[in-house]
Amino acid sequence: MIDKWFLEDMEQLIKRRQRVVILDPQAKCSFLLPVLESQGYTLLKTDSSLTEQWQTVKEELLLRHEAETKHKADNVVFYVTREQDKLSFLFDYCFTHGCLDLSNPGEWLKKKLFTHTGLQVQMDNGTLLTAGKIGVGKDIAWWKKILQNLEDLVSLEDELIPFLDDPDTYLKKLDADIRSIFENKVFELLNQPYMAKPPKTLAEEVVKKLLDGLAYNNVSGELLQIYYHWADSERYSPSLLNYVTNYKLDSTIDPWAAHLDHCFTALDQKALQQVAEHLREKPYIAEKLNKIKIRAKNFKVKRFVPSWWHDFIRLMEFNSQPLTACHNFGQVVEYYTKYFAQVDRAIRKLYAAFLQEEAIIRPLQEYYESLNYELLQKWFEYSHEYKSDQQGYLPCVFKKAKPGIAVIVGDGIRYEIADYVAVALSNRFKVDKQLMLADLPSETEHNMSALYVGNNEVLAVHKDREKKLSELSGKDITYMNLEAVSYGEKAEYLVLNYKDIDNAGEKLQQGALKLFEEFEQVLKDKIAQLLNMGYKEVHLITDHGFVLTGLLAEADKISAETNGKKEVHERFIRTQDKPNNQDWWFVEEPYGEYNYVCMAKNHRPFKSKGVYGFAHGGFTPQEIIIPRFVFSNQALESTGLKVVINNKDELGEVTGEIFGIKLQADTNTENLFALNRKVHLLLYANNILYSQSNIFNMEPSKKETIEFAFNGNVTVKAVLLDAETQEQLDIVSIKKSNVRDLGGLL
Repeated sequence: MIDKWFLEDMEQLIKRRQRVVILDPQAKCSFLLPVLESQGYTLLKTDSSLTEQWQTVKEELLLRHEAETKHKADNVVFYVTREQDKLSFLFDYCFTHGCLDLSNPGEWLKKKLFTHTGLQVQMDNGTLLTAGKIGVGKDIAWWKKILQNLEDLVSLEDELIPFLDDPDTYLKKLDADIRSIFENKVFELLNQPYMAKPPKTLAEEVVKKLLDGLAYNNVSGELLQIYYHWADSERYSPSLLNYVTNYKLDSTIDPWAAHLDHCFTALDQKALQQVAEHLREKPYIAEKLNKIKIRAKNFKVKRFVPSWWHDFIRLMEFNSQPLTACHNFGQVVEYYTKYFAQVDRAIRKLYAAFLQEEAIIRPLQEYYESLNYELLQKWFEYSHEYKSDQQGYLPCVFKKAKPGIAVIVGDGIRYEIADYVAVALSNRFKVDKQLMLADLPSETEHNMSALYVGNNEVLAVHKDREKKLSELSGKDITYMNLEAVSYGEKAEYLVLNYKDIDNAGEKLQQGALKLFEEFEQVLKDKIAQLLNMGYKEVHLITDHGFVLTGLLAEADKISAETNGKKEVHERFIRTQDKPNNQDWWFVEEPYGEYNYVCMAKNHRPFKSKGVYGFAHGGFTPQEIIIPRFVFSNQALESTGLKVVINNKDELGEVTGEIFGIKLQADTNTENLFALNRKVHLLLYANNILYSQSNIFNMEPSKKETIEFAFNGNVTVKAVLLDAETQEQLDIVSIKKSNVRDLGGLL
C-alpha cells in the first residue's frame, strides 16, 4: 500500500503545474522512485556527492533548464537529496508548484497507516522504514498484521524459496537492512549463530537440513511447508530438482522410515525391491501397501512420486473375483475390457521401468502371470464360442459413411492403449467405445486384409488393400500416414495408417516399451486435431493387439513339435495335419499348403527364430480383443464467438509476394459465451506448416488484418484456429497470380 499512497500524493501535487519536488535529504525513500518511473513520470535527481555550494547551484540550474526545455510538456519530479533551506534554483518550485517533504519518512508513513488502519504505530522509525520497503506491493491486510505483531516483517515461507533458487542474485537485490533481517531468520532456522557466509554456502546448508529431514523423517514443520511450496512451483522447482540430484543419500537409510513425502527416487526403488522380495507375504505387503498408497496419492509432491507406484498398486489390488461370474465367451471379453486390461497396462509400464532390474521385475511378472493364467483358463474354456467380426469391416463402414469421416487404422494398438486415449479425450469429445474380435492368426498381413478387404482374401501389399477398399466402398477415399495430417489437409473420406507401435515392437521388441507413451500422445493429439479440423467422426481401429513375455528363459518357450509339415511363428504354427496336442488350441484356416492354425493355451512364444518379447499372432485376449472406438464432437458444439476469414475471394488470385488475411468477428452479442475469442492463423504449403500469426483477441464486430508472405510458394492454405481449443474455425486456399505487379500503373 505504501506505493499506492505515495503515488496518490504525487498525483494530487502534479496536477497543479506539472512539477513536484520530493525532499529526501537522507535518501531513505529512493526505493519508491521505480513506482514513479512505471507511471511515466520524468525523474530528475540531484547528486548527493556534490558538497560545494557552486556545484549544487550549477546542478540545480541545469536540472531546471532541462525541465523547462527538454521536458517542458512532461510531468517532472525533482528528487532532491538535500535540505530545503540549502536549495537554490529549485527552492521556489517547492512553493510555486508542489513539494512532498520526506525529510522524516517515518512520520509520513505513520500518518498514512493511522489514516487507513486506525492503528497506532509502535515501531521505531528505522524498523518502520524497513517495513515500508518490504511493504511495496503489499495490501492493507498485511500492514494490519505487521502493526499488530501477527506476522513477521520477513516471511521465510515467502522469501526462502527465491533465495534458495538463486542465492547470490536474491541477496544482491535486497537493501542492507532487509538483508540483515532475512539472514538472521535463516540462521535461526539452521539453529546457528549469525556469521558471514557466502550466499551459496548458506543456501546449501538450508537445503541439506531440509533433505536430511526428509530422509530421516525429522524435518521441521516450517521447512516441510516450504518444501511443499517449492515442489509445487513451476518457476522454482527446477532448482529443487538440481539440489536433490546432487544430494548424497546414505545407502543405509530405511525407505519405510523416511518421510512419506520425500523426494528420493532411490528410496522408492529400494522400497519396491523389498516388497518384490516379500510378495508372497500377505501381512507384510498389506502393511507396506498402505504406506505406498498414501505416498502415491499425495499431490503436494506429485513430481517426486514415481508413476509406477500407481501401476504397482493396480497390480497388487486387482481382484479377479468377477471372473468367476463369467459363464460364456462374451462375459469373459467384457471382464477383460472392464477389469483386466488395466492389469495389462500396469505390467507393461512396470516392464518399461524395470525390465533390466530382474530382482524387481521377476516377482512382479510371476504375480501377473498367475492372474493372467486364471484369465486364460476361463478364456479357453469358452473359446469355442469365439467368432471374429473383423472381415470386411472398413468396406461396410465406408458404404454407410457420410462425408466428414476419418478412420485411424493402427497396427498393434492394444485395447488398454486405446482405452487410455479414450479416457484422456472424454472430457472434450464424445466417445463411443465398442470392441472388435481380431481374426486368426492375429498378424498384420492377415488382419489388415480382413479389415480392408474381407471375404477371407489376403493381400500382401498394403497399396493393394487400399485400392480394394476404394473399389468395394465406392467412395473416393484419401489415404495418408497419421503423422502427415495437418490443418491444411481436408478430405471427405480419410483413412490414416499408423504403424509405429507394431514397427517399433517388432524391431526393438521390449526396447520399444519406453516409446509407448509417445505413441499414445500422437493418438491423442491427432484425434483431437482431426475433430477440430471439422471431421464429424474419427474412428480408431487396429489389426491386432500384442502380448509381452517379459523375462524369458529358454525353458519358458513352448516346443513346436508336431507331425507333418509345419510353419513355425512366434505365437502360432501353421500345419497341414490336424494337431493332437491338449495344450494347443487350433482353428481350420487354409492358407497356401497349410490347413490349420495352432496356438498355445498361454501367452508364451513357441521356440522359433528371432528375438522374443513383443509378439502377436496367437489367441489371447491381449491379441484378439481390440478397440472399435468412435470419437465425435456432437457432445460439444462450439458456442464461442464466430470469427471468419472475410476476404476469401481476394485471396484466390494474389498479385505480389505479400498478402493480407482479413478476420471478421460476428456482430451478435446475445450469447454470453460469444463475447470474445482468442484466435490465430496457421499457414501451410504442401501440408507443411511454414508460418503462423500471433494470437488475437477478437470481440464482436472487431476486424483484424494480418500480412504474410508466400516465401517462394505458389499456393498456400491458411487455417484459422481457436487458440485455446485448437478448433478449426475457417480455412482458405491462397494462390499467387502469374500477373506481374505493376504497382498501380495500369
